[in-house]
Amino acid sequence: MTMLKNAIVLKALLPDVALLRQQLEAAEKGEIAETEFRRDAFVDAAAGDLVAEFPSGIALCLRCQEKIIPSGAIGEAVFKRATETEEERGEPLTSEEHDKLYADVTVDVCKKAFVKTRYVQAFYHIESEFLFVNATSPGDVKRLMNTLVKLAGKVQTVTIHISAIKNGVTTRLEQLISSNGNTDEDVFPFGRLATDDMARLRRKLAPGEPVEVVTYKGSWLADNDEVLNQLRLGFEVEEIGLTFPPAAMSFRLTHQFRFKGIDFAPLELEEYDGDDGAHDWRMNAMREVEGMVGVVNELCELMEYEQPVLDGAEDDDAEQEPSE
Repeated sequence: MTMLKNAIVLKALLPDVALLRQQLEAAEKGEIAETEFRRDAFVDAAAGDLVAEFPSGIALCLRCQEKIIPSGAIGEAVFKRATETEEERGEPLTSEEHDKLYADVTVDVCKKAFVKTRYVQAFYHIESEFLFVNATSPGDVKRLMNTLVKLAGKVQTVTIHISAIKNGVTTRLEQLISSNGNTDEDVFPFGRLATDDMARLRRKLAPGEPVEVVTYKGSWLADNDEVLNQLRLGFEVEEIGLTFPPAAMSFRLTHQFRFKGIDFAPLELEEYDGDDGAHDWRMNAMREVEGMVGVVNELCELMEYEQPVLDGAEDDDAEQEPSE
């Protein structure tokens, strides 16, 4: 079963494993309190370890808890209680009384609210300095990194974002379909990657006009003349299904350089022991993370993207967008 199902990729310099484990173990890991609206805390990533190690990296897991409060619920409750109080007293509340009432109602609503809990996993490949956050929303990445920075201090990160990915993939897909059947020379527009049977295309004709979106699935892209015609009519690739045979994996790449629906083919290897769950987890984590490292490096090379170099001298906590 694939662990890394989605990925937003960052270049990051994390603390030494021993130091990071010490910092995370010293942090508060309790459940959300009655009067809290939100709490984020690192919990065991695997095998009872906050910083779970595998041969080429480490894994972290952030527990995100927040109270689910319907929009306007607090305002309605404050209005109702203020109205009742004013009717009993026969005079309006002062601004100080209204502020106190608002605070009291907020606490009461918070105590009764339902708690939503979810987990954000991250896998760090030490040699490449790639941090793969198992998420589709940048908000999850921000919560994980903000919590990490609070506990570990300065953490230098740069989001891997190739601004020309849409044009680059669109051009390469057009080249791939156009070259179908050409036996005179080998054409590999996607390098070691290969397209599968999924693509979502997008076109906007003019400002103010609706955006046209066309999705293809079930017909291999490499010989799809209809897709080729759409590309020549000005459509661009917004999302495309790709495979990476060297790692026996498939995924969908978005125009924002995010990875969705990552899947690894099951393998029957001697180093996997069905009786040792911790060992199998380490082997699977290594396989999936190293597969993603190969994919990211391949895409960066294809798109001629110069990866940022982190030297630890940068003083900022925030994610930085690399220049193109």
